[in-house]
Amino acid sequence: MITPIPTTIDKYQIISPLGSGNFGQVFHVFDRALGTEKAIKVILSTGPSNFMQNLEEAQILNKCQHKHIVAINEANIFPVNGTNRIVLDLEYIPEGSLQAALASRWVSIRESVDYVRGALLGLEHAHSQGFLHRDVKPGNILLSPNIPKLSDFGLATDAGLSLIGSAKGYRPHLPPEYFRTNATTEQTDVFAMGVTLFRAISNIADWRAVINAVPNLSNHMLNGTLIKRIGFEEYIPEKLRRIVRKACNADIAKRFYTAQAFGQHLDRLRFNIDWIRLADDEWQGYCRAGKLHRCAIDFTNNTVTVSVNGRRIRSEYRRHSSLTDAIRHMYQYIADTTLE
Repeated sequence: MITPIPTTIDKYQIISPLGSGNFGQVFHVFDRALGTEKAIKVILSTGPSNFMQNLEEAQILNKCQHKHIVAINEANIFPVNGTNRIVLDLEYIPEGSLQAALASRWVSIRESVDYVRGALLGLEHAHSQGFLHRDVKPGNILLSPNIPKLSDFGLATDAGLSLIGSAKGYRPHLPPEYFRTNATTEQTDVFAMGVTLFRAISNIADWRAVINAVPNLSNHMLNGTLIKRIGFEEYIPEKLRRIVRKACNADIAKRFYTAQAFGQHLDRLRFNIDWIRLADDEWQGYCRAGKLHRCAIDFTNNTVTVSVNGRRIRSEYRRHSSLTDAIRHMYQYIADTTLE
C-alpha cells in the first residue's frame, strides 16, 4: 500500500484510489497533459533489479491488445513519495468491476452471462497470443458498456515458459490439479472463469464470507468440490448449471478444453425473461417481446402470482401450504422461464 497517497504523480493528478493487490495499487487520475481521465497502476516493488520483470504486465497487455482486454497506453518510471516506481497508464472504466456490481445491486443471470462471455473472448485472445491470465475473478472483469474487459494481468505468464503457478494467485479459484503439480494451463483459467460465472449467477456479494463458512474448505479446494458444496441457487436454470459444472469439473479431461469452447456453450443459450429480484418475495423482468413479467408471493396466504404487463395469469396462480413451498415454486418458475 502506498502511504501517504500522493496528490500527483508526474503528469497525473490523483482523483481517488480504485483498489490494490499483491503487486500494485490502482488510482483514478486526471492526465493533465492530455486533459483526460485515466487509470494508473503503481507497481509496489521498487528493487532496480526487478524493474524489467515488473514491466512484464505492461508488455503482456501491449501484446494482447483486444477490445475485451483493458487497454494500456504507456509504462513509465516516476518518483512516488520519493521512490522510483513503475507506473502503468491504463484505460479508465468508470463503471467498475463485476465484483463491485455484485456488491451494490442485483446482477441478472443474463447480465452475468454477457459479462463472462465478453471476458472469455479476452481470455481466448490472450491464450491465442501464448499468455495465461492466472487471476480470473469478478474483480478483474471491468464493465465497460456492452464490452466487458478482462483486466489485471499482474500474474499473467507466457504459456511457452515454465508454467509454475504463483502462491499469490487466488486459491479458491484454482482447479484441483494445480494443488498436485503447481502447474498452470489454459484449463486453469477456464476453471477460474467457471467459478467466476458461478459467483455472478448466484449474486454472491461477499464470496469470502461464503467460502469461510464452508467446513473443510481446504479439502473441497483440493478435490475440486467447492462449488458442489456451496450449491446452486434454485432459480438458476439447469442448462446453465451444466455449463458451470463442466467449466469447473475436477476431472480436467471432462472440463472445457479451451476458453473458446466455454464461450461457445454460453452462445447457445437463448434467454427468454431477464429476471431481476426486487425483494425476497418479488421478481420482475422483461421478455424478448418487451413485455413486463412479474412473479410474487403473498405472505398472508402463501400464494404465488404471475402477471404480464400487469395482467394476472390465472393458470399460474398457486396456493401453498407453507411459505417454503411457495418460495420453491417461485424459484422454479424463474428457473423455467429464464431460458427458452
